[in-house]
Amino acid sequence: MIDQQVSKNFSQSVNVLIFIFPIVINSLQVAGDIILFILAMMGIFIAISQQISPFIIKEIKIFSYLTIGYFTAICLSVLFSGQMLELAHYIPRDFYFLFAPFIALTLYKVDININYLLAGVKVGLIILGIIVLNQQLAGVMRPSGVMNAGVFGNLSVSLFFITLVFFEQESFKNKIFNIFSLLSGLFIIISSGTRGAWLSFLLLTGLYLYFFYKKKSKFSMRAKVFIVVILISLLSIGGSNEYLKKRVNLAYYQISSWSLGDQSINPVSERLNMYKKAIDNIENVPLFGYGLRTSNVSLFKDDLSMAGIVAARYNHLHNAYLTSYYNGGIFSLGALLLLLLFPLSIFIKANIQDRKNPIYISGAFLTLGYSSYGMVNILLGDTYMNGFYVFFLAIFLLLTNKSIKY
Repeated sequence: MIDQQVSKNFSQSVNVLIFIFPIVINSLQVAGDIILFILAMMGIFIAISQQISPFIIKEIKIFSYLTIGYFTAICLSVLFSGQMLELAHYIPRDFYFLFAPFIALTLYKVDININYLLAGVKVGLIILGIIVLNQQLAGVMRPSGVMNAGVFGNLSVSLFFITLVFFEQESFKNKIFNIFSLLSGLFIIISSGTRGAWLSFLLLTGLYLYFFYKKKSKFSMRAKVFIVVILISLLSIGGSNEYLKKRVNLAYYQISSWSLGDQSINPVSERLNMYKKAIDNIENVPLFGYGLRTSNVSLFKDDLSMAGIVAARYNHLHNAYLTSYYNGGIFSLGALLLLLLFPLSIFIKANIQDRKNPIYISGAFLTLGYSSYGMVNILLGDTYMNGFYVFFLAIFLLLTNKSIKY
């Protein structure tokens, strides 16, 4: 009886942490780190006391190998960089992946209440909306809470679609709350001014409609029409926003100017110059790359043009895949692609078996969203991006593997 009560209290405590994490990861510095640290320490205690390993448990072993493999690839990129002492202090940013198997072990040992997670995501979006509004009123041009606007916009997109995916199965009262959360999420995405996040939003919207269509459920036709109307309304609101329209039009103008030979330095031309230089020199990359955070210096050290001087100041190429390849070679890029695409394949296979389970679609949107973010920005080089991905992937992959029919 005592053991049952302890187990119940343990599960309740973990579920409370699951509720809190989506609220604080974007709004409070360090708070998300503390929650992940607690979950990791719980997992280490479980592993030692019960003499079990997350690498042999069917439901979490794939996640464990993928995350530890990615962390190993990062360490190799530092080891073979020739600048080990200078670069080693950046490794702690990726400790989430080192401790990820134990986070998953903690989650495996409890009965996860998905409603706690969803409630945290919704509350988190509304709180973030309030924070962004206050920053706007204070005169902040690109409000983004406690982090970089690009990362903030991307993570807000992921929270938005987690909320949207579960919308159809919610009660009417929860749907009303969901609508407020979705509107807050859209407001956040637009206000951050992150064009990459808006492009990902449009891409994921199209994919959402595809998944929605594949359900082919006559029973929920009214709900389907309702959701389509909501999506169209949200897109219309976003499309009519003057600030966003100016940002998009400016990007189009800068792309056109760059393609015609204009050498002006701006955010778009900087990216395009990096992409071109990286692709042109891709065959010269060593097997283990040039080393963590050295991609730009390695590429532009001999480029004395203004574009080259500006590009050399960055520590990434504004593309996660090119950056990963230049930093760590084929091993680093392979580890990144596996971390994104292998879980995606699991979610897609599960979705084919059961089109109506929102867990599978949420997992697919998490990996697809991150894959799209990496096209025009950093991906897993930021602590917020790392922690967010480890947390949600652990939950969605665990719940998927527990319910999937092998």
